[in-house]
Amino acid sequence: MQAKTVLVAGLATAAVGTLLEYVTGVPGFPTVPPGPIILAAAAVVVAVVAWRWIAALGLLVAAFVAVGAIASGTTVGLLATPQVPGQFVAALVQVLGLVVAVVGGVVALVAAPVPARP
Repeated sequence: MQAKTVLVAGLATAAVGTLLEYVTGVPGFPTVPPGPIILAAAAVVVAVVAWRWIAALGLLVAAFVAVGAIASGTTVGLLATPQVPGQFVAALVQVLGLVVAVVGGVVALVAAPVPARP
């Protein structure tokens, strides 16, 4: 499996996890949560754009959301409370997706072919 495909799968999984957080009633989400939209849009763009550095976009989005999830403390709090299963699973899906996306993005960038200089 190509690293770019892993990146796209991670972004999509993180989008689902973030959407699940919204659906399960995690406090603090706006009426239209931007996280799932941004993650899903990044997944689509990375999947369809055939540019050598497009993986950097996906990696930046995943890293941005991951830093936000950690900095807010909400995700860590949800992972620390498995007694609320819906929110716990949603946070777990989000975190796993972000980890997969970051790893896939790094590998995709490292493996990107460097064009030969004339």
